[in-house]
Amino acid sequence: MRGLCVVLIVALSNLLLANCASLLFKKEYEREGSNLISHYNVDLSKNMQHFSKPNAREKRFLTDMVSFGVEMLNLKKAFRNVKQGVVNSLTCFACKFSVSLFQHFVEEGKSEEEIGHFADVICKTLRIESPRVCKGVTNSFRDEVVQVFSRIALSPKEVCGILLGDSCSKPYDPFFNWSVPLPSVPKPPSKQISAPKPGSPVLRVLHLSDTHFDHLYLEGSNANCKEPLCCRLADKVPANPEDRAGRWGDYRNCDTPLRTLEHMLKHISQNHKIDYVLWTGDIPAHDIWNQSRSDQVFFLRYISKLMSRYFKGIPIFPALGNHESFPVNSFPIPEITGNRSISWLYDELALAWRPWLPSSVLPSIKKGAYYSVKVNPGFRIISINMNYCNTLNWWLLINTTDPAQQLKWLVNELQTAEIQGEKVHIIGHIPPGASDCLQVWSQNYYKIINRYNDTIVAQFFGHTHMDEFEIFYDAASSYPTSIAYIGPSITTYDGVNPGYRIYTVDGNYPNSSRVVLDHETYYLNLTEANLTNKPIWRLEYTAKKAFNMTSLLASDWHKVVKEFLKNDNLFQKFYRYYRKMSDYFKEPCTGDCKAQLLCNLQSGRSHGSSFCRDI
Repeated sequence: MRGLCVVLIVALSNLLLANCASLLFKKEYEREGSNLISHYNVDLSKNMQHFSKPNAREKRFLTDMVSFGVEMLNLKKAFRNVKQGVVNSLTCFACKFSVSLFQHFVEEGKSEEEIGHFADVICKTLRIESPRVCKGVTNSFRDEVVQVFSRIALSPKEVCGILLGDSCSKPYDPFFNWSVPLPSVPKPPSKQISAPKPGSPVLRVLHLSDTHFDHLYLEGSNANCKEPLCCRLADKVPANPEDRAGRWGDYRNCDTPLRTLEHMLKHISQNHKIDYVLWTGDIPAHDIWNQSRSDQVFFLRYISKLMSRYFKGIPIFPALGNHESFPVNSFPIPEITGNRSISWLYDELALAWRPWLPSSVLPSIKKGAYYSVKVNPGFRIISINMNYCNTLNWWLLINTTDPAQQLKWLVNELQTAEIQGEKVHIIGHIPPGASDCLQVWSQNYYKIINRYNDTIVAQFFGHTHMDEFEIFYDAASSYPTSIAYIGPSITTYDGVNPGYRIYTVDGNYPNSSRVVLDHETYYLNLTEANLTNKPIWRLEYTAKKAFNMTSLLASDWHKVVKEFLKNDNLFQKFYRYYRKMSDYFKEPCTGDCKAQLLCNLQSGRSHGSSFCRDI
């Protein structure tokens, strides 16, 4: 879905590229692209008649753009790279030209409708997506993109360095190289964490993430629809039975049916004793071209009530996902007021979350969708809004400096917790080490985690839909300092089984460490469920047993990763868990796949691969 979110940027870049081509590559691209020009000319001529009465020069400009873009830049490969989080010379080059184009359009006074139509024409002509997806995406994002680019004074290099990281370009503007100050209070000496005495109380903590509930999921509809989301009412019944969506879900580009979600929640409520729930975001389906504010509010309310019904009387601690807003990834900073502000969503969050949280946290939810709750004496949960590090949240280009002062607030909360001797669990959605977390934000967060690593004893995220983790390391000693668990998704999107996790945590007693003692992950095999119509939620693995661990501290997970390097059988077992025992992915993970995954496990900092040198 990342590719759809950048249609307006990457696709339109080729308007500018074509202009350059006419000067620098004219002979080459005219010879190589003559067939492409005639191939696309009919579509372009038909579509361009709606664009502000284009003259012959503008029509030729677009035609040249398409031929050059397809032949010289391989646009579809660029889109695949963006969707997969790959940053290379192709995506970086496209980004810089894209930004130049938008700045040119804004300076020329082009309207939102005109720019949106340009994007729509290119999207349809290059067949990047279906006509209805192209139209929906451009209509959804044109206002945001134009508003952002009309407010910034950054160079293309700076913008792409911010969005894609230093590997693309280093931002020169000090505005985007900020640092959250830490208190001058010295860090207390670290204390070794001892194993709890036998018989000590424990807590059972349920982790749910990435619901992506699709109310339009239809059994038997087309699961191979060639759009970003399939298995829906509008996709009709395909002639080939193999293309038909299963009753309980589908491994292809499909989200969660209501029956599967409810079956899972009912199973958990009837078979597990749960002390509290961590719910790390992403409620709506992936139909980002066909959403609205009212849609997002409806699904927030609906799924929140569903959670309350199945976990009646059980505390639920939610975090905000990147799909909850409209358009997706759009979370304006507090400086944006009026109709474009994000208050419509944050006010609804405060209402939806109010049954589970004390009224004292509602102001911080309304301000920035973050909060801090004292759960028990000596124990606190802090929920942070990771959309303020989201590279696809273009509002951050206006000002990335600690949006909503969230990190400053986090430092204050952690300092208070340290003084009071509290242990803290942090929850959020986008993992801080993910490629789509802003590098400067991630660096600051990493610094905060390492300063308060004795207070923060666990972190929990979602977003990737996989079962994985991220290790944090001390900058000076390289000693593992913290572990962030990335929980499995409920959605099958794409190619994975639905899953959930239960953590066993050191419980309520004086001087409890509050560390995660073990965790167990459960999954539903879609192939079996669809064949038998008898869904069975099975224990997939427990961490200690699967990886021969004595405890689950950051140092223990570091040893596990090092063992993966030596023991490929153990790594391949982990990879099966990573994919939640999916029947869709049966090939082993070797070569670059293995190296990248092992690097990710050791990268709690975005675009930070300094601990991957030995892989």
